[in-house]
Amino acid sequence: MQALATSVELIRRGHEVSLLCLPQTRLSREADEAGVPTIGLLADDSGAIGTIRALGRLFKSYDYEVVHTHLSHDLWWIVPALKLAHSRARLFLTKHMASGVRKKDLFHRFLYGRLQGTFAISNYIAGSVLNTCPLSKSDVHVVPPGISPETFDPSRYDRSAARTALDIAGDVIAVGMVGRMTPGKGHEEFLRAAAVLKENSDLKFQFIVVGGASEGEDAYAASVHSLAHELGVDDVVRFLGFRKDVPHILAALDVLAFPSHEESFGLGLTEAMAMSLPVVSSGSAGVLDIVVDGETGILFPPKDHAALAAGISDLALDPDKRRRFGAAGRKRVIEFFSIESVVETLERYYSIPD
Repeated sequence: MQALATSVELIRRGHEVSLLCLPQTRLSREADEAGVPTIGLLADDSGAIGTIRALGRLFKSYDYEVVHTHLSHDLWWIVPALKLAHSRARLFLTKHMASGVRKKDLFHRFLYGRLQGTFAISNYIAGSVLNTCPLSKSDVHVVPPGISPETFDPSRYDRSAARTALDIAGDVIAVGMVGRMTPGKGHEEFLRAAAVLKENSDLKFQFIVVGGASEGEDAYAASVHSLAHELGVDDVVRFLGFRKDVPHILAALDVLAFPSHEESFGLGLTEAMAMSLPVVSSGSAGVLDIVVDGETGILFPPKDHAALAAGISDLALDPDKRRRFGAAGRKRVIEFFSIESVVETLERYYSIPD
């Protein structure tokens, strides 16, 4: 999806863009809806030779200046295809995930040697890239994912209507968690923090979980629902499942919790901060690039539900702090994580000569 958002912004800025992706996928459908031309050439491993030849024909017939992939495995097809086509296109890779596999053998040196630049979505991922890939510090640049501050703009949404739609009373502190329901996202800590606050706080809370189970993880989602029942928080926790109206939900909240154990970046954090929400987040990995502790939110040790509860309580009891953190968060997103600023950075790297 970040490749699509980048493509949309590049087109808006006057560039000609084609998005290579598997046909009949969510990405290809959303690209069509966004008016981004797609080319359905990339195949799975069983069609490697055919994919290389098809890409080679594409690169030979159209003189692309830049090729930018968001999956390192695609270098297996792209690099030979560029060589086959005798293309001088500048090649870039964005790394979204950490890797524990070392790729410093001769074959990977050949693949990565064709790159003009590698982008890591956070300093955490940059460290992983340098540890596992045949690249030097000068080859790796931190370029975070970008979001639209216009889409995630609290002034566009009616907070009162959003709270009414979710049946949140005016005197209730609404705390949300947004993300896929998959292990490691911290749902257990979120529910345990809810139990602590229900038991020990005089304030009224509503805890809202947004996000559905990933494919094949329905059993995990069921275990999360069961834990809510075991903890006795069914009356203060609501599971909304997958929602497309995330900005509307964020508009209804007072605090966003982000208890993920280890996140490459944390797009949900930037979306919430753009909506002027203060955040309480685990302080590790890619999160450290986003949240400024004591300025845009509160950081706590990963997996520590008591510290998460304390951070939520701190913000719940201090409306002025919530406003200050929210305003500072939106300012930070506009400066560092807007899709416009991210694409401006990419344009500079795209145009730098060898």
